[in-house]
Amino acid sequence: MEYWLHYAVAVCTVALLLTALAVASKMLKRARFRSHSRIEVLESIALTPQSSVHVVRVGSKELLVGAGQVAVLADVSADAAAST
Repeated sequence: MEYWLHYAVAVCTVALLLTALAVASKMLKRARFRSHSRIEVLESIALTPQSSVHVVRVGSKELLVGAGQVAVLADVSADAAAST
């Protein structure tokens, strides 16, 4: 009888450790991605179910990007707006 109890405790312990490792790994990947990303999505709007428009900051530039067929539509950064 004690054999099954020890077996159940061992299985539960291993399952708990694996779950904790998976959660920690996922959290570290998210933190690493955010800290080194040079691309930031500022705004998004869906035009149709298959297409949308996004304002994206890349470095110091802000770009209007169309998705569905991905294309840079315009440079909307403050520098570009001031020169027009």
